[in-house]
Formats: sequence, structure tokens, C-alpha cells
Amino acid sequence: MNGVLAVSALAVFAAVCGALIKKGNPEIALLFSIGAAVLVFLYVLPQTESLAETIGMLAEASEMSEALQVLLKALGIVLVGQIAAGICRDAGESALASGVEFAVKAAVLLTALPLLQSLLAIVQEVLTL
Repeated sequence: MNGVLAVSALAVFAAVCGALIKKGNPEIALLFSIGAAVLVFLYVLPQTESLAETIGMLAEASEMSEALQVLLKALGIVLVGQIAAGICRDAGESALASGVEFAVKAAVLLTALPLLQSLLAIVQEVLTL
């Protein structure tokens, strides 16, 4: 809970400062926003280690390690893509942000493709019985 409050406070502070800076120098405001996004990411990154370990233990126990591995990869792709698209939108490049979002969707589908192939193989096996 404290982590969420700290990240939220940092984000609100950065947004207010960025809005004030944007009036005088929009380029510096963009760099400030990118710096704040990196700080938030670096703050949250160490906390995800315990989450990854817990999910790894659950994957081993449930024999679904491949599915959870794909899920984690997809989640990472989506999070990085959201940050990149948000920065592009802040810079006024909404077309570029849409391109990033499209690339993220394609990457998630490509990441999930082996899992989908496994699922189709299981369905074929069941249908032949």
C-alpha cells in the first residue's frame, strides 16, 4: 500500500511540475516526464522480484510453467508498451503511440503462439479419441 502511495505521489508531483515546465519549455517538460516514468519503473522493478518468485513456485507446483512463463512475458511486453505509448502521447505523437500499441499487440500474439499451438495439439488429440 505504501508503495502505491509513493508512486502515486511521485507521479502527481511530476505531472504538476511537467505542466508548469511545459509552459516555458516543452522539450524539457518531455524529458522531465520521461525521467519521472523511469524513476517510477525503477522503484517498482525490485518489488516485482518477489512476485516473479511466487509465480515461479506456483508454476512448478501446478505443472503449468510454460503457460505462466508466456503470461509473464506478455505482461512485461504490455507494461513496457503502455509506458512507451504514454510517453509518445505526452510528446504529442498520438500516431506513433498507436504504432507502439499495435506493435505490442503483435508481440503479445507472437509470444502466445507456442501456447496456442500446444492447445490446438491437445484439441486434436481429444478429437481423435
